Amino acid sequence: MSNNNGDPGSRGWAYRWFGWLLIGGIVLACFAAWHRSESISDELAVQRAIAAAPKPVRGAFTAAEVNRLALKITPSLVDVETEIGNLGIGGAGSGIVVSASGEILTNNHVINQATAVEVVTKGNQKRYPAKVVGYDRNHDVALLQIQGPAKLYPAAIGDSTAVRIGEPILGIGNAGGAGGKPVRAPGKVNNLGRSISTSDELTGSTEQLKGLIEILADIRPGDSGGPLVNEAGQVIGVNTAASVNYKTSVPSGTGYAIPINDAMQIVQVIRSGRSTDEVHVGPTGIIGIAVTGPALRPDGYVSPGVNPGATVTAVGYGSPGEAAGLKRGDTIVGVDGTPIDSPTRLTAITGRHRPGDRLNVEWVTQTGQRRTGAIVLDEGPPA
Repeated sequence: MSNNNGDPGSRGWAYRWFGWLLIGGIVLACFAAWHRSESISDELAVQRAIAAAPKPVRGAFTAAEVNRLALKITPSLVDVETEIGNLGIGGAGSGIVVSASGEILTNNHVINQATAVEVVTKGNQKRYPAKVVGYDRNHDVALLQIQGPAKLYPAAIGDSTAVRIGEPILGIGNAGGAGGKPVRAPGKVNNLGRSISTSDELTGSTEQLKGLIEILADIRPGDSGGPLVNEAGQVIGVNTAASVNYKTSVPSGTGYAIPINDAMQIVQVIRSGRSTDEVHVGPTGIIGIAVTGPALRPDGYVSPGVNPGATVTAVGYGSPGEAAGLKRGDTIVGVDGTPIDSPTRLTAITGRHRPGDRLNVEWVTQTGQRRTGAIVLDEGPPA
């Protein structure tokens, strides 16, 4: 009697059949896993594309939204009022409360040359004296400190890198310098990374402000230093416009704002208490003269064929300049071995120093004589 269970051929065929089945199962499993991973990868790629795609920009603020945003930001808003020596000139601008201790962010040109500064808090309509803690002339930013403030409400600070062209904004401030109820200027972001030229009639210096947010809104003199807010009521920029002695190349109906990230970086430098090549911290040292001369071009140089230097137009009585022998009509051409080719350069050099610092100044008289003298800086208004 025979037994097929012991047939080696039968067992071999069964093993081969089982092996093929096992291999096929493995292949199908691998294909399924690969297909699944490809599907997940495609799904992730689609999600990333959706996240990276430009988001639709909403329309203009309604009247109700403007009112809501204005009510939200007003407690963090101040009017900034200044006096300029005995010139009979007063200035007015705006500022933003950035700390409960009374720090106020504003434009440098709002407090430039001011011998006295006061602020009026819009949250409680109280008036306080303020001092200039520091400033950056090149970026038109200044930080003030209110003396003995009551309770203040710091503004919510946004992220200016998230600003998009076309999004609605609200500018608000002391437009016209009249004080009272803040003036609202709704609009939209028109462009990013823009540049404008500025000039200061008191010092004769010029600057090129870069990286600005361009907006289509009715930003006017007096709004300078005030907040530009987004739909969440966060400050995304510091408005900048013309003032009494500060002129800009801004067409009517177009406003500009310094990105808040840039402004707050300068605030942090000022808070550190250490001056840099661009940021001045503490009291300002002055020569006590007024000057005029060529303006710097955007590339940092004066135009070819223009006589370089800073020509003296007035010398203060009892000033360090008078003590050194400077006279009206003299042209300053060097300070501490650094050539002076314009009033802007002179302002930049002296701005790195403090009262009591000694400078070696070189100038040319109206008759062409070259002279040098040591000048010890006096304390004066911010430059």
